[in-house]
Amino acid sequence: MAPFESGRRLCLLVEAGETRYAIEATSVMEVALPGSDGTSLRGMLEVKDLSVLLGGPPESGTGMVVVLDVSPTLAVRVRSVVEVADVARTPFFLLPAGLGETLAPLSRGAILHKERLYLELIAESLPQRGVPRNPASPSRPVQLLDSPPERALVFESQGRLFGLPLGLVSQVVTRGEAFSMLPVQSGAVAGVFPHAQVLWPIFSVPAMLGASAQVEAFFVLTEMAGQNVGLCATRVLGVLPRFEPTSERGEFTAPGLPGPVLFMDLQHMFS
Repeated sequence: MAPFESGRRLCLLVEAGETRYAIEATSVMEVALPGSDGTSLRGMLEVKDLSVLLGGPPESGTGMVVVLDVSPTLAVRVRSVVEVADVARTPFFLLPAGLGETLAPLSRGAILHKERLYLELIAESLPQRGVPRNPASPSRPVQLLDSPPERALVFESQGRLFGLPLGLVSQVVTRGEAFSMLPVQSGAVAGVFPHAQVLWPIFSVPAMLGASAQVEAFFVLTEMAGQNVGLCATRVLGVLPRFEPTSERGEFTAPGLPGPVLFMDLQHMFS
């Protein structure tokens, strides 16, 4: 987490798509209601959907229009305007690595205001025509463990059981309102979550196997190869010993479990 700033720093806080954003007030020229058709402001300035510009889904309602002081002038539709807030002493987080190349040029980081995370946009860097909905991101080659650790945390994600060496686990937390989705789904990344003065990238293990990245009720916070990494979980079954192999590579069973547990070598996959 970056140190607090001195003085005042006003930001307009908005919601667009499934993500919350902060825009420095000095970059905002006007906030207004859209025209009757939602495509222009007073018939003079084309209104573009901020969520779509950032690679997300289109807004379902008319929302509000924010006019940005960039060249050329950009009017964007957002789902709602939350407030104008002084964020000079609000916790500020740098974006973690591994979120893909699309977001980094558009955001200087994230702020935590009233227990909610807002990605801070760089107005001058916003695209005029939008970014791809599903930009290519480097995949992590799947690696499996040949033998399980002596003790492992077992958790469920998207209906499948996974095991994680206990030594990698820092904490299990509930999702909470501080979690933020990203405008563009980037591979296995589900979003970001502030915890213990660090912004954690939240990954979906099933997405590493080809499924979609889905946000779930719990996050298993880990340290993988020196990186802070969170993993989505529907539920956590607990710490278990004495795993026995099945006929499938990487899968093991233990007494009391409803099914086999897949042990992926996440430590090496994140190195």
